[in-house]
This record gives sequence, structure tokens and C-alpha cells, in this order.
Amino acid sequence: MLKLLVILFLLTSVTLFAQDVPIEEGGFQTVGKTATLGIEASTIFAYDIINNSSGLQSRSGMELIMPLFPHADRGLYPEDTSEPVVRLALKNAAFTWLNVYQTRGGNYEQDDFNNWNARPLVLTFDSFEADLVWMNYFFRVASSTTVFRTTKASLTSIFDDVMDARERWYVFWPQTRGLWTADRYNIQQLPLLRRKLERDFIDEDYRHMRTRMSGILAAGGEFETFAFAVKAASRYPGVEQTDPIQPANIENAWLFGADFEIVPFENFRIEATGFAGINYEKTDVKKNPLNFGISAEYRYIYDDRFFMMPKIGFDFAMDTASDDPAEWEIGAAFMIYTRGYNYLTSYRLLDWDDVIPVGASISINMNQDNIMNAIISWFEPADPDSLVPNFGGFLQIEVADFLGSDLGIDYAVLGQVEYMIGGKIIPYIRAGYKPEFIERSNTNTTGDYLINGAAGCFMTPAHRFSIDVRYEIETLNGAFNRNLISSVFTIKI
Repeated sequence: MLKLLVILFLLTSVTLFAQDVPIEEGGFQTVGKTATLGIEASTIFAYDIINNSSGLQSRSGMELIMPLFPHADRGLYPEDTSEPVVRLALKNAAFTWLNVYQTRGGNYEQDDFNNWNARPLVLTFDSFEADLVWMNYFFRVASSTTVFRTTKASLTSIFDDVMDARERWYVFWPQTRGLWTADRYNIQQLPLLRRKLERDFIDEDYRHMRTRMSGILAAGGEFETFAFAVKAASRYPGVEQTDPIQPANIENAWLFGADFEIVPFENFRIEATGFAGINYEKTDVKKNPLNFGISAEYRYIYDDRFFMMPKIGFDFAMDTASDDPAEWEIGAAFMIYTRGYNYLTSYRLLDWDDVIPVGASISINMNQDNIMNAIISWFEPADPDSLVPNFGGFLQIEVADFLGSDLGIDYAVLGQVEYMIGGKIIPYIRAGYKPEFIERSNTNTTGDYLINGAAGCFMTPAHRFSIDVRYEIETLNGAFNRNLISSVFTIKI
């Protein structure tokens, strides 16, 4: 009862506070109407041929998503900047409360679903900027965009957002984790080669706790075809802080950098960034950074559906306080989108969130030690809008260190093809080949390879009801690790 009273008090406080902020009339009274409740129940029948075991497993779950303030651009966006004026831009921001209720087994009671732990509201946004603007120029006192990070070259794939699923607040953080995250997001655990496939050799990021930037200022200009910014940041404040405890910047450790962006002609963009440090070698960071990165991309729009984008990037990093050799990375990619650049969708076997573009990509990267990696990716959902109507699937080919300059070459493949029949039946075949990793290692392999495959049929005989009948195998050195027949019956809204 006490916990319930506390929650009611907090919600009442938020409502009263919101009345001081300009909102759409009646907006704070419709919070419940904007909430969504997803419910899913499934039972799996499985027969393990290896162990000669069979059985059923049921689970049910509910996921409540309540946007207290739904996604929208909030703040101050002045149109007339002929005189100095404040711009406070919080783009695509939302306050969201997410709670999950779940249980397993065949017989359910109310308390089986509840875990009795309250969850916090989460603030999400695309970008935040607090500026003083005059004409085309700005003075920035805080932002999430003018940051001290250099990573313009990387290994790029249409599955980037799938592989980065752990960065989502509803996947990684236990306090806000969504329903059955391991079974819904990055389901195939891409990249298949784990950390041996180095997607980003250089990522100089001085936002993290280890570098402890206490403040930042920036200034620059924004024009039709180019923009620039210069920026400065200190490691600690000028005076010691007691709440929270933070020492003074007695080493006088500072960072200075610049960002630049130009569009010399339509659909062609060049970006550059970099920064240097002074006195950082005197801190526990133990190095004085000097780095820069540059990238270029061209967007070729054939029509509303077909879109191609080649891009290339280069990163350079060194420590001016040591004799260690400099590091660099070059990366290149060619992306093809077949349903438009902004089209994103989900897929039952890859990721349940709308983060996957439809198309294909090929990318390589290499560093100063001649370690070279590559990814080839393809995704096309099987439906009437497919390039070949009703035919689809996905493919991921990964090659790590294919010049043999470090730990030796390793490669992995995972692909599936499927065909939709009558809008309700999708037979499919999946096959994969990847190395076996040493236990508790994400970089070292045993030298043996795992072969896996599946053949099945996904059916939706009624709206919101599906059946997935499947035969799966996995072998290691010719011996079966997995030999399974299963059927998954699911009802969800």
C-alpha cells in the first residue's frame, strides 16, 4: 500500500508540474489513452532426437508502454535570428514508462505475472542543443551533437542497428528491460564472429566516465551548403565540487577540437572532425590525444524505391605524450536500399523493432596493422512488395582478418530464403557456418566450425495466431549438438 501511495504521489506531482508548461489543451488528461499494451502467449512442443525427450513449454507476457509525453520536437526554435535569440532544441523527445509482466508454465494466477518492482520513466531523444543564435552563427553552452568523439571509418552493414541492439535502453538496462529481450532483439546474435570481427578499430570517445569531461563550450556557423564548429572541454571543473564529489582540474587538462560539414553539390556530403588534448598525460587517462576523421558519402536516388549510397571514411589517432606509433583505419561501404532510404521494418527472426532497412550492403575496413575485415548483408521480407514478389530472406557473410595479419582468418555465413504462399504460409530454409569460440572468449576460436540448418513453415491461419513448425540441426566435427523437431503456437496482440 505504501508503494502504491508513493507512485500515486509521483504521478500527481508530475501532472501538477506539467501545468506550468505550455501543452496542448487536455494533453495531460489523455496519458492513459496513448498507452499501448502488448500481450503474447505461446506454447512450444519440442522433440529432442538426441536425448529422446519431448515436452511442452508455455509462457505468457504483457508489455505496457505508456508515453507520458509522446515523441515530438520540444523546446524553442526561433525563425527570426536577425538579433541574438535563444535556441533550445530537443528533437524527437519522449518520456516513456515501460513495464513488463511475464510468467511461465501451464496454469496462471494474477500474482504469477507481477514482480512488484516499480520501474522509472525514461527520457529518450535524438539530439539536444542549447544555443545563442545570431544570423547563421551560434554560441553553444550544452549539446549532445558537438561532442569529443572521432569515428568516421567503420565496418558498415544494413544490420548495424540490429548488431547494436544492446545500446537500446529497453534491451541493455535491467531497470527498463523489455519483454523477452534475448528472443526479440538481435535474435541471431550478429555479428557471428563476435568481437573478432572488429567493426571499429578507432573510436576516440572522450564522453565516457574514464575521461570525465566536466563541461564543454562550442561556437560555429550553419549555412545552406556547409557548417562548422569549434569546441573546448575540460576534464574537471575549475574548483572542487562537493556534490557530487569531483576534484578541481589541477592538471589543467583540456580538449580542443573542430567539426566541419560541407555539401558541395546535391546528395554529396563530406564530414570531418577531430580534437587534441593538453596535459591529459598527467591524469589517469595516461595519454594526450590527437586525432581526426573524415568521411564522404554520395546518395544516388533512382526513384522513390531504389536508393544507392557509396561511402568512405578515414580515422587517425595518436598519443603525443608517448613514442607509440600512430593508428589509423579506413573503411568503405556500398549500400543499396530497395524500399527507400527511410523505410525501416522488423523481422521475426532478426529483430522485433523497426530498425532494419530493406536492401543489401558490402563493406570493408582495414587498420595500420593490415588487419582487414568484410561484411556482406542482404535483407528482403517475403511479401507482395518484394523485388521478386513473395520471395525474400536474409544473408550475412562475415570475414575477419582475411589477410592473416593477426589471429588468422575466420569467416561465418548465415542465410535464409523463404516464399510467401497465399499471404498466410511461408516455407523457409536456413543454413549457417561459423567457428566455435573458446569458452568465455569473444575473440579466440578453437579451430573447429559449427554447421547449423533449419527447414520449416511459418503459418498464420488466423489473424494474430501463428504456427511455426521447424526441424533444426547443428553439428560440430560431424557430431550432432542439436537435432530437434519443434512447433511454436503463438497468440499475440
